[in-house]
Amino acid sequence: MRRRFPKQYTPFATLPRHKRSNAVIRLKGKILRDAGEYGGRFTSHLVLNEPGRPDLYNQWFNFYFIGTNRFTLWNAYIVTASHAFWGAAQDLAYTRVAAMLTPEERAEDSKLEFVPAERSSTGKILSYQLADRKKKCFEQFGGLTFREQRQKVEAEIVRNEPPTIHESFKLDQKYEYGIGLHIVLDAEIINQTAIEAAIDRFIAVGETDWQSAHPVPRERLPTVSEKEALAAIDYPSVLLGKAVR
Repeated sequence: MRRRFPKQYTPFATLPRHKRSNAVIRLKGKILRDAGEYGGRFTSHLVLNEPGRPDLYNQWFNFYFIGTNRFTLWNAYIVTASHAFWGAAQDLAYTRVAAMLTPEERAEDSKLEFVPAERSSTGKILSYQLADRKKKCFEQFGGLTFREQRQKVEAEIVRNEPPTIHESFKLDQKYEYGIGLHIVLDAEIINQTAIEAAIDRFIAVGETDWQSAHPVPRERLPTVSEKEALAAIDYPSVLLGKAVR
């Protein structure tokens, strides 16, 4: 039997000019059609102005906009400095806590188990679901699970060893649609005004990688972990987004 391999995509940046130009023209049309929702300078597949949504849930956004030449469109993922701060604290906490476990303990703790979810009338298994598996408590964590210890360390890092965050633009040439652009912006929330300001600054620095010479002031960054901040508001939890490739 012939083995099937996933189809490899071609990065947008390596496409012929006529294909990139056509993609830019199509995006221009969509931005124009969506101007009533996004203001006419960018578009997105996400809702930007959801009524009643707390500021804490407006910390990131995916959007698309046109570059300064007719062959470039940007596939952007923008986050506030607070969101980047929490991400850095989470990464550092994970690294520290994982280092306290042996490779065998990490593998066992992260192992996924599945059980039958649906069967046919003849008893054949049609689908599976993730098993409800009790997480292990570790002696080296004082009886806490890996997740509980990570959250504890994360809160300590936020309070005692706050990561340094800079406003920045970082390009990724490997995206299938457009050129990837990761933006860190010192703003309270991500809204139309913040996005348009980021676009203006990106164009001003020459549409290239950039990092501010000065870190975001500590007083503008959170003093509690993301989990603690979320627990303080009455709003359904959502998954944090990732850039679309």
